[in-house]
Amino acid sequence: MSKCYKYSLEDKLDAIRLYVRLKNASEVGRITGICVPLVTIWYRQYQAGGPHALRIQSHGNKYDFYDRVSITEELLKKELPLTEASAVFGVSIRTLRRWVTTVNQKGFTGLYDHIPSIAVPIMAKKRKNRGEPMSELEQLRKENLRLRAELDLIKKVEALVSERCKRITESVQKPSKS
Repeated sequence: MSKCYKYSLEDKLDAIRLYVRLKNASEVGRITGICVPLVTIWYRQYQAGGPHALRIQSHGNKYDFYDRVSITEELLKKELPLTEASAVFGVSIRTLRRWVTTVNQKGFTGLYDHIPSIAVPIMAKKRKNRGEPMSELEQLRKENLRLRAELDLIKKVEALVSERCKRITESVQKPSKS
């Protein structure tokens, strides 16, 4: 099993400076003892977001449904590599990959299912044993939350489409009445 090392910002910047000078990630890895993929990821993050992108990311960030949707939309629209998107948005590559996979399989409403903070507190208190099946009321509440999120997403998409149509129609010149 490999050890997980946390490198300081200065260690990362030193590795990047060496990489810029040598133009060889393998050589940088040999000199510094840092694995080659990590050096290249740091370099891409640095290119995308500067030194700020290299700061140690805190784990366990909770993103609400709308953040997940907007980040994933941006990622898919611009077809960004996951390493660059990770640097830009401050979300781990693993999380971004999971969100994209979920959107491809279930659509944007699938992002709603993964949010742990949505559970109604009453439901969490009632059901202490996870193996216990949900009551009909709990199932209806959960479905209600999912449907609300789906409706919010549909409204957002409709607003974006109407805004885009409005911009397109404004940009098209109307024929003159001659």
